[in-house]
Amino acid sequence: MIVDYVAFDSLGVKSSCVRVETGDCTIVVDPGIASETGSFPLTRAEKARLRRFYEEAIREACSSSDVIILTHYHYDHHIPDRSLYEGKTLLVKDPENNINRSQRGRARNLLDGLDADVKVADGETFRFGSTVVSFSRPIWHGTEGTNLGYIVMVKIEDGDRSLLHTSDVDGPVLKETTDAIVGANPDILILDGPPTYLLGYIMAYYNLARSIINIVKIMEETNTELFILDHHVVRDYRYPDLLSEVYKKADALGKRLSTVAELLNRRPMVLEGYERNGPTRWRDWKPFTKADMVEVLRNAVENGLVDAEWLEMAEEL
Repeated sequence: MIVDYVAFDSLGVKSSCVRVETGDCTIVVDPGIASETGSFPLTRAEKARLRRFYEEAIREACSSSDVIILTHYHYDHHIPDRSLYEGKTLLVKDPENNINRSQRGRARNLLDGLDADVKVADGETFRFGSTVVSFSRPIWHGTEGTNLGYIVMVKIEDGDRSLLHTSDVDGPVLKETTDAIVGANPDILILDGPPTYLLGYIMAYYNLARSIINIVKIMEETNTELFILDHHVVRDYRYPDLLSEVYKKADALGKRLSTVAELLNRRPMVLEGYERNGPTRWRDWKPFTKADMVEVLRNAVENGLVDAEWLEMAEEL
C-alpha cells in the first residue's frame, strides 16, 4: 500500500484528500478543497496560492485514479466538477438517506446523469481484486443531532496493511464513533480531530474534553502504527496546547502521532503562519489540562448535558 497525502489542513488548505495505491487499484478519498478560515494566520494571497497549488494536486490525483470516494458532500471533501468523476468508479455517501437538505442538493447536482459507475457506500463493502474497501454506517458529523448531517468512514485494506479515513467525526466526540474506530483497528488512522477554532460557538469545551478522552482511548485500545491528526484541529494555532493531554498520552504510550505536514518533515502551516504573521483571533490561552477537563465535565454533568461516566473517564485519564 502506497499512501499519498494529497492535500490537508496542516499544509494550508481545508482538505483531507488522500490517494491510496494498492496492487489492484488506485483510490482517492475526498477530493475536495476550500480556503482556510479568517482566523487562519496566513494572508489572503497566501491562502489563494495554496488553494491553487493543492487543487491542481487533487485534480491530478483524480485523473490517475480508478476509484473515487466521497464520504459526504461538503466542498472541502469534494470538488463539484463533474468532469473529475466521469468514467470512474464512484463510492459515495447515500445521496438520499441520512443526509441533510443542503448536502442532498449538492449530491443531486453532482450525481444526476453523471457518466460514472456510482455506488452507494453506506455500510457496504467492495472488493477490487484483493483490495477491500469497507464503509461505516452513517455517522454524525460531530455531535448527535447536529445540523451538519452525516458522514461515512472508510477503511481500505490490501491484505498487508489497512488505512481508516474518519472523514468528519469532529473529534471523535461520540462513544459509538470511537468504538467503531477501535473496532476497525487500522495500521494507519487519519483522524480529523476536534474543531477547536469553533470553541464557544459550535463546539463546547465539554465536547473537547470528550474528544480528548476518545482519542486517548483509541491510542490505548488499537495497534495503530501511525496516527494522523489533521483537518479541523489544525485550523487553530492553539491546538498543541488545547490537545496537550493527547500529546502527553501519545508520548507515554510510545505512539506515533503526527500531522500530515510533520509526516512530510514540514512545519504545520497554522503554526508557521502564527510565528511569521502573529495572532489573529486568539492572543492569550493556556493548555487545556486534565484538571480543566474534569471541571468542564463536572459542570456538564450537573447541568444534564452529558452522562456521569464522562467525568469518571476524565478523572481516570
